Formats: sequence, C-alpha cells, structure tokens
Amino acid sequence: MKQFKRFVVVTALSSSMLFQTAALAAEDYVPLRESLQKAGAAVVWDGPNKSAAFKLPNGSTGSVTVGRGEYTLGSRTGKLSAAAKLENGVTQVPADFVKLLLGDTSGSDVLDLARQAEEKLVQVTAETETDAVESGSDAADDPAIWVNPKAPSKSTLIATNKGGGVLVYNLDGKELYSYKVGKVNNIDVRYDFPLGGKKVDIAAATNRSGNTVEFFAIDPETGELTSVNGEKIRSKMTEVYGFSLYHSLKTGKFYALILGKEGEFEQYEIFDNGSGKINGRLVREFQLGTIAEGLVADDEYGYMYFSEENVALWKFDAEPESGVLPIGRVDVPDGSRLTADIEGLALYYGKDGKGYLIASSQGSNRYVIYKREGGNSYVGSFRIADGDLTDGTTETDGIDVLSFGLGDKYPGGIFVAQDDENITGGKTLNQNFKIVRWESIAKAIDPGLAQDPSVDPRKLIKRNR
Repeated sequence: MKQFKRFVVVTALSSSMLFQTAALAAEDYVPLRESLQKAGAAVVWDGPNKSAAFKLPNGSTGSVTVGRGEYTLGSRTGKLSAAAKLENGVTQVPADFVKLLLGDTSGSDVLDLARQAEEKLVQVTAETETDAVESGSDAADDPAIWVNPKAPSKSTLIATNKGGGVLVYNLDGKELYSYKVGKVNNIDVRYDFPLGGKKVDIAAATNRSGNTVEFFAIDPETGELTSVNGEKIRSKMTEVYGFSLYHSLKTGKFYALILGKEGEFEQYEIFDNGSGKINGRLVREFQLGTIAEGLVADDEYGYMYFSEENVALWKFDAEPESGVLPIGRVDVPDGSRLTADIEGLALYYGKDGKGYLIASSQGSNRYVIYKREGGNSYVGSFRIADGDLTDGTTETDGIDVLSFGLGDKYPGGIFVAQDDENITGGKTLNQNFKIVRWESIAKAIDPGLAQDPSVDPRKLIKRNR
C-alpha cells in the first residue's frame, strides 16, 4: 500500500458520554497512543467497549474507558485525575497517567518477541511469471496457492486484480479463468470446509466495491471457482483491505479475518447457512492505530500476524475469545530488516511445527524470513532479481508460499510474489506475479532453509505452543 498511515478515526461518541466530571485544561491531556508508542508500547482501540487497551514493553497490560475516571493496570484499578476523553478520534488521557505508565516500564522487554539479528541478504530469480492483469496502474495485488488434491502439478494460483476481479492461473502462469466480481483486494484459501453436506475447498477475498467478502467453492478437478455467497458479510470498517482465512484446529471452526484502511480488524465465524452457501457472524473486533493490510493465520499454532504498515509486524492469538491485545511484536520497519511499508505475509509449514513467517518489505524490495515457531527470530532476507526467464520484483504487495511438492517442476513447493513493475523485452507491461522455486530460496539462505515437500496443507496438526 503506497501511502502514509494516519491516526485512527473512530466514530464520535455522543456528547453525554464525553462529559467530564473532572475537567482539565487542554494542555494537561496527552494522546494515549502516541505517548505510549514512543515508549515502545502497543495500543489497541476496543470499539465495542469504548476503551483503549495497552500493553507495555515489560508485558503489563491495562486500559482506560472514554468518559470514565478509572484505569486498569495489571490486576489493580486506579483513579485518573480526570476522565479519559475522545477528541477527533484520538483517546486523550491526563498527562500524569502517562507519566505513571512510563514509570512502570522497567524490567524485561517481553513485548518484543526476539532480539532480531542483523540483516543477511541474498538474491534469487523467478522460474516463471503469470500473464499480466488486464488493467494497468496498481491492479494486481495478492496471490493464494491452491493444491489440486489428485494432481498437485495441476494446482493453481488464485489472485486478485483490484481493477476488477479474481484471476486463476496454472503453474506455468497462464490465465485459466477470470471472475469480474469487483475491486477485490486480498485473497486466501482453506481446505475441507463443510458445505452442502460435503467438504469443499474454498477461496475468499475482500471486495472494496461493496466492503464485503466474496466466497468461492473450488472445483477439485479443474480449479474453477463458483460463488457460494450466502448473506454477504458487510464490514463496518471504512474500507476492507487485508484478509486471511483461519481454520481453528482447537475447535474445528472456520473464520474470515479482515483488516481495514484505518487499522480496523474484524473476525467472523463462517458456516454453511443450511442452503449450501456461506454466511458469517461477527465474533471479535478491535482497531490498530494506522493502516494495516498484511494478514496471515497459522492454523496449527492458532496465531495470526498483522503488518501495521509503518509501525510493526504484530503477533496475535487467533481464537476470538482471546481479547484485543497482541501477544507481542515480531519486528519494526526501522530499515534494518523491514522498511515501510510492511505488506504481504505468508507462512511456510514445515515438519514438526517448524517453518517460516515471511513478510514483504515493500520499501526495500525484499522478503524477510522469521522462524514460525517460538519467538519468531529472524532467519534471513532475499530479493527477486532479474533473471534469464523473468524480470525481478519491486514494491511487492501480496505474497504466498507453499511447502508441498507440486510435481516435477516444483518438487519442493513455490513462493509467489506480486510485481509492481512488470518488464518484458524492455517494455513495461501491466502488473503480474512471479513464481520462485522454494529450493532456490532455501539454498541461497545461509544456513540453508528447510525443504519439507511432504507437508500436506490438508493434513495440518494442532501444535502446542
């Protein structure tokens, strides 16, 4: 997403809720989010409760509620010198409260999940590329890899074209199908969703034309898509952007996860509506401070990762009852590994719960790899350079990766990346997607990465954290 982030805009509360029983001069109030983020804390807006929740670097958590003169910090409750208030969508609190919180940040830093190492950068080239999308400018956005259950070599890439729909490519990059459903942004795939009395593979994507989610059933033979929208999910956020599906191996339930232009997050449980179509029910919502798009869910561990583009790569619990605060911060775009904007996210499922989290560092034209397990420590970085077969990539939005073998051409799986500037024969064409053999990446990184082509995405295992 090529734009500067801005502070969150929250629907104004009624004047009665903003009434302050203990007034302070305007200069005695400070913005909670801005003040705490400068100190390395996380702040999330809990809209349904009209509260701002925070997590300090030492792991202490707390909250304030607009219109109330109390706060929580850990297990205790205290009094504010004046009630928290909302001004122009920004939570304001008494300055002495922020001073109290910043004095409580001593101790170990548990918000940052790892002390990340210095960058190690290598380069690879793509094996092939997809046909260009039919519209120009900033159109191609996000790919998802679908594995054909009977013939992995006939698997497909399902990708979005913000100029007007969903595209399906074969592994040679040739366009097979096109579905003009609107300004579709981010897309994801899950397997064995119970629908119409059987289990089907589904793809789903955010659609900015109506601020909705589009659901498709995937034909197991041809990879063709069929709309299975029931009562459409219509988001409450300003504009839908990021998206992921999540299959909880803890409960068996499926969820649609949405990120928005203003940092909003909504989680919907999705289910068969009784007529072979998919409906959704809102089960959780909260709000980051600024624009966020990259989103991926780890079905085995029950985590989800957000890229708040210019702020941080966050790790959350994916179960809807787990609250609104992050587990921790994986990394920040300070130019050492990540450079703003942080964009697409993808997960490589390895054996025995191992694997990798990969982030698109759009500002530095590279892809950053972290361990999937534990504290998500940094592994290495790579860029896709010009090669004999294709040009390289720049300013990538969406990415996807698969560890499963896809026939003789891709026995170790693939990595797919959107390319902002598609150059062929010296000419700039419409945007497209590059396909890289996973072996190329695994061998280039030192020490070499795992190559686990037997990890079937249909047979994931619930892992203990």
